[in-house]
Formats: sequence, structure tokens, C-alpha cells
Amino acid sequence: MSQHDTKVIAFCGKGGAGKTSLCALVVKYLMETQKKILAIDADPAAGLSWALGVNPAKTLDDLRQTLSESISNKKVQSNDELFALAHYELLSSLIENNGFDFLSVGRPEAEGCFCSINAFLRHSIHTLVAHYDYVCIDGEAGLEQVNRRVLEKVTHLVIVSDTSKRSIAIAHNLFTLAKQRTQTMHCGVIINKWGDSNCELKELPVLGLLPISQTIAAFDAAGKSLIAMSNDDAYYIKVKEVMKNFV
Repeated sequence: MSQHDTKVIAFCGKGGAGKTSLCALVVKYLMETQKKILAIDADPAAGLSWALGVNPAKTLDDLRQTLSESISNKKVQSNDELFALAHYELLSSLIENNGFDFLSVGRPEAEGCFCSINAFLRHSIHTLVAHYDYVCIDGEAGLEQVNRRVLEKVTHLVIVSDTSKRSIAIAHNLFTLAKQRTQTMHCGVIINKWGDSNCELKELPVLGLLPISQTIAAFDAAGKSLIAMSNDDAYYIKVKEVMKNFV
């Protein structure tokens, strides 16, 4: 499978809008397709690992430090050796779970120049991603961090917003910026925690309105993986309906 066939779905939006929970439930939904799935936690808050019930021992930030030390100690002498080491370390950071694989990006880079290392890492991730049918990325607020730290090409962008004016304004800005960057990426907005709101959604490409979920709140409080959510849960059923029409 070439990366052209891989659907890369990034979730962005204001903090607290529910993008991490939504990303985890989309992973759960895609697991039902029996396809190969890679979940990437690209948010320094590392919430996706909790939502999916995984405990990464190594992150891409750790990998950056390993590569930087190998260059400083002259353990690698050429670009080919650096790429081989980056690919090896990337695979060692990969968690193979039941139904999906998982990578954690970790914290933003420490002080220093990691530009060349990031380029090698992106190339290694690009090579890895080609082996999956779906890649789900829990990003930070905007798409630029995903492009810089993980993958340059995203095929589907899901902007997650709640009903607050600030969150919707951020969704507008993210959608405008995304369309300025590329015309080929599928992009849409999911309004989370809808309730009885009458907020203004004009000009937003709304994929769906998701209700307030008491189940997610209970799972978060108990530290339970959202993969264990019932297939009959009303919120999860709505997530499936929205994503079937999008991907």
C-alpha cells in the first residue's frame, strides 16, 4: 500500500473541546473495519494514550534525543546511517496493541536545533505510515504542529469545537488557515457537547453535532479506555454516523 492510499486523519481544535476523546472513539470505530490503524498522540498533554489505554515507554521526543546524542558522539557517520537509526528507533517506539498500533510524540523539542533530525524523523514516519490503512492523529490546537513534528501530508482534518464563542471562533480560524494551505485536504468541523445550544455556525462546514456524553465523563473519572465504551452508546453511534460520511 502506498501512502497515497493511506487516510491520515488529524484532530485539532481548542483545548477542552473533546478532540482527544473523539480521536479515540474514531480509532475504536475504525477497528471494526479490520483495517490496519496507527494512532499518533501529537499533543504534549498525552491524553490519547489514556483514552486508548496504552502506556508508551518511549516517545518521539526521546528518539530525537537519542539521535542527537548519536550525532554528537559520532556514532553515525552518514545520512544513510542516521536514517537507518531513525527508522530502527521509530519501530522500537511503536506499541503494537490489539486492533491498532500507537506512537507518542511527547513534549516539544528542547532548546537546540533539531531541524535535520526532524526531517529524518518525518521521512521515517512517512515510510512507516505507508503500511497502514488509517492514521489517526490527536494534534494540538492547529495543524502546523502536526505538519512540522509528525507528517507533512494530512488527507482529512477534523476540527473539533464545543459551543462556546471562543471555540467556534478558533474553529473558523483553523478552517480558514487549512483551506489557505491546501485545496486537496478534506476538512470539516464537528461540534461537540451540543446540548440545547443555539450558537451561530454559519460558514462552517459542519460534519455533525455530538451530544454531551455522560459516559465519556464517567470513563475519564475512572481512568478507563474509551475503547471499552459500549457499541450501543448513543454518543458512539453518532460518532460512527458522522465518520462514515467523512472517511
